[in-house]
Amino acid sequence: MESVGLMSVVVVSYNTKALTLQCLESLQAELPQGTEVCVVDNASSDGSVCALEQFAQGVAGSVRVICSDRNLGFGSANNLGAAATTGEFIALVNSDAFVKAGALEGLRGYLQRTPQAAIAGPRLENADGSFQESRFVFPSPLRAWIENLGLARVNRFLMRKRPQTAGPVQWLSGACLMVRRAAWEEAGGFDESFFLYAEETDLQRRIAAMGWEIHWAPDFVVTHIGGSSGLAEREVVRERFFEGADRYILRYHGRSGAWLFRAATVCGALLRWGWCALRSGRQGKSARRWAWIVRRQISSPLPKEPAMPFERETVVGPALLPQQEQQPPV
Repeated sequence: MESVGLMSVVVVSYNTKALTLQCLESLQAELPQGTEVCVVDNASSDGSVCALEQFAQGVAGSVRVICSDRNLGFGSANNLGAAATTGEFIALVNSDAFVKAGALEGLRGYLQRTPQAAIAGPRLENADGSFQESRFVFPSPLRAWIENLGLARVNRFLMRKRPQTAGPVQWLSGACLMVRRAAWEEAGGFDESFFLYAEETDLQRRIAAMGWEIHWAPDFVVTHIGGSSGLAEREVVRERFFEGADRYILRYHGRSGAWLFRAATVCGALLRWGWCALRSGRQGKSARRWAWIVRRQISSPLPKEPAMPFERETVVGPALLPQQEQQPPV
């Protein structure tokens, strides 16, 4: 049963033990006592499960840990966590995101005052306190050409001059999002055919298509480190990034749009590869990265068009730590 007016927090962990514990500590310091927090661990191998279990036992049952025996992917794990909670509002918080004073309560209040908004996101800051952009326009083949030809730099400069005021945007970074459960359930949550990357973009586009708004609320601040769970698997994460982009563009722009998108990334990678080679006179790490992108985008087949959320496979059988009543999977 939905808990009207209450907030639930979902955190997904994958080999980020220290950061996840720091994230949970920041939540415990800021949230009202007893706020429902669910951590889904994606089969970490760094001792996260034991550490999370110990943390949960020390906070009087307000933290539930769901331990998967395989890496479900970011979207699937968040779906599992959301299904195990009951709040009217769901805070999706990355394990490398640390909430500042009043951030989540402020975002919940913002949604309560803004009935047309399904999602609200905070102002993100880097670890050094500098501004981290989190507002974006939906990806498209045209946008990819603009970015890869370097024409977006002027636009980014102009965007920095935008007033830092709350209001509607196209989509927000998924580092920390407050989501109205009614909209989440109407959309079916994350589409689980996206394993990592672009799932939050897809979700927000589908929610916007239903008539809801996405709002940026910069009065509330979260520190976001970024990219932490993929540090040990850079090439795997890079492949997941492009796979997510393929799936997103296929859904909204079709196969021709996907190939135009790929052509833009190949063009951009070739330009940057040439620049790296000219500047250094040798094949450094940057040049090898751009060459990898060219090979990948030319030779890798397009994935199957992503299934809509209601066609997802059911996630099977995680164990709950500490022992809790088994929740139905998404």
